[in-house]
Amino acid sequence: MIYDVLIIGGGAAGLGAALYSARFSMKTILIAKEVGGTGNIAHQVDNWIGEPGISGMALMKKFIDHVKQYNVPMVDDEVIEIKKSGKGFKVKTTSGESYESKTLIYSAGMKYGKLNIPGEKEFEGKGVHYCYTCDGPLYKNKVVGVVGGSDAAGLASLMLKDYAKKVYVIYRKGKLRAEPITSENVYKEKKIEVIHNSNVVEIKGDKFINSVKLDTGKEIKLDGLFIQIGHIPLTDIAKKLGVNLVKGIIKVDKTQSTNINGFFAAGDLTDASKLKQFITSAAEGSVAAQSAYNYVAKQ
Repeated sequence: MIYDVLIIGGGAAGLGAALYSARFSMKTILIAKEVGGTGNIAHQVDNWIGEPGISGMALMKKFIDHVKQYNVPMVDDEVIEIKKSGKGFKVKTTSGESYESKTLIYSAGMKYGKLNIPGEKEFEGKGVHYCYTCDGPLYKNKVVGVVGGSDAAGLASLMLKDYAKKVYVIYRKGKLRAEPITSENVYKEKKIEVIHNSNVVEIKGDKFINSVKLDTGKEIKLDGLFIQIGHIPLTDIAKKLGVNLVKGIIKVDKTQSTNINGFFAAGDLTDASKLKQFITSAAEGSVAAQSAYNYVAKQ
């Protein structure tokens, strides 16, 4: 079977694309290593309109159930290769299966940079977080830490200080490398304390975290830790196909089109928006689906 559209990725962008593709009456298939994507690890989502306080997993279940109403096949597999095939594309997966489609929507997303230290995996969602906009509101009048020194870490600490009574920024170098205005605001904020030349080497706790240990020997009492050491866009197989990237991110236009005809991209791994949220990803997925529909119709 040759599908009208094949969607790679099962997060907000991929599911949004699947819903709209199905509503456009296109033969649609979605392939993802994990349907739900990073939404599955967001403890609480307060910024999805109409669903304040919903957990990330519950929100993704709503997405999945909605898409299932249109009988879209959702394959639990991982695409490892994309090739041009006639006027469309052919993909291979880790299970050895092959699929063909007239268009492709690439929404594999990103993976969070991790410290890979003792306690990180054990306390993920139990005090260890990667999305400060998703989980920051959980820490009203509590003490939190932010690991990192980039714009993301700086902006995270500035947002978190609106909730927490104390914010520690733990950075391995002697000076923050965020934009000057962001760094200035961090350093002058009384509720934020920057700890330089330090690395978190262990996360401790019981049911939830209660402290972190630094390589200086110091131990800091914390209720929550937000790790902001960057994201890794999952764009390698798109790059091999010849898709244009800018600093590892897929370059798209306002229709979510790339430089390759019939190849669209949506979500966190594109340069469509600096606001990396479920709501923007889902919107980009829907735009990509409409563009795929228009492309197929013209063919």
